Amino acid sequence: MATKGTFENNFEDYSEGTAITVLNGTQDDISSKLQTKLQKYTDAKLHFLTTELASDIFYDNTVYTGSVGLALYYFMSALNNKETYTENLRNALLYININNLKGRRISFLCGDAGPLALATVISYKLAQDTSDLPDYKTLVQRLMSLMSLLNDSPDELLYGKSGYLYALLFVNKYIDERSIVPLHYIEKAQAHISANDMKTLIKPTLDWLINQKFPSGNFPSSLKSATGDRLVQWCHGAPGFVPMLILAHQIFGDDKYLKTALQCGNVVWERGLSTKGYSICHGVSGNAYTFIQLYQATKESIHLYRACCFTEWCCLERSGTELQPPERPASLFEGLVGRLYLARDLQSLPVAHFPAYTV
Repeated sequence: MATKGTFENNFEDYSEGTAITVLNGTQDDISSKLQTKLQKYTDAKLHFLTTELASDIFYDNTVYTGSVGLALYYFMSALNNKETYTENLRNALLYININNLKGRRISFLCGDAGPLALATVISYKLAQDTSDLPDYKTLVQRLMSLMSLLNDSPDELLYGKSGYLYALLFVNKYIDERSIVPLHYIEKAQAHISANDMKTLIKPTLDWLINQKFPSGNFPSSLKSATGDRLVQWCHGAPGFVPMLILAHQIFGDDKYLKTALQCGNVVWERGLSTKGYSICHGVSGNAYTFIQLYQATKESIHLYRACCFTEWCCLERSGTELQPPERPASLFEGLVGRLYLARDLQSLPVAHFPAYTV
């Protein structure tokens, strides 16, 4: 049923018969036919992005709305394809300008930490193959110097401390040296939180959040929100809760977290074709990740089928299905790069993850 801000979902419900058009014979991956369609879509749109939309790419040099979102796309593509590894890393460098950072925000998505973290890792991986960047050890020191902004930053992912923590974890993951970012910089990451804190602080907070759920299964965009039970998108509502609930289930082993995540999935299936368009942040691409994450957690084909349906919606661009064109059409979180990221992830399910959200 369509509600305000959403289109009615006219896709057929999952069955082995309906899914055969997009899934393979064992229904544990997408079909070769869909693989081919997504690759053709990616090739065409990447050409369009880097030609006709090229003037919009460098907007603010952030991962969220600027050129570094495209750099992140190329970086992740490099990791997924050994044949084009160096080419994709070199392409990523074209969209990072570490000499033009503003020094005001520290998060991975909307601050200096994103460009610096990516530049650090690429400098390390290309080694002597690049003269475009300083040595990675110099870059990581510049990244860690952002710690001076910590006390004046909020706690959130988009603009604050959580986003900075992500950047540090990102560097430690992709540089094959033991803790190039010293552990005392990341004492608040999951691996370094005590069992007692997990039990007495984290779990009660999760349980409190679950209790804020609407009867529909959706979640409010904020406390005492005036929008009520309306928004179903990554940045507001059920989709953004799913990865947190899946992780909670994995850590605590309590089935209520997975049950709630599955309820969120049903909400997204019913109300997730947003009239705002195709974006990762507040559109259908971001909502498609709900189903990718649920499939990874459960291996149930219904979720993979649903992910394919939402991805198809984004790729076909049917007339009238984007009532709010993006202000930054060449960006990762608002524009075309997000759809390219999704299309690639649907073809690489074991390693697929929402950009800048899961390390």
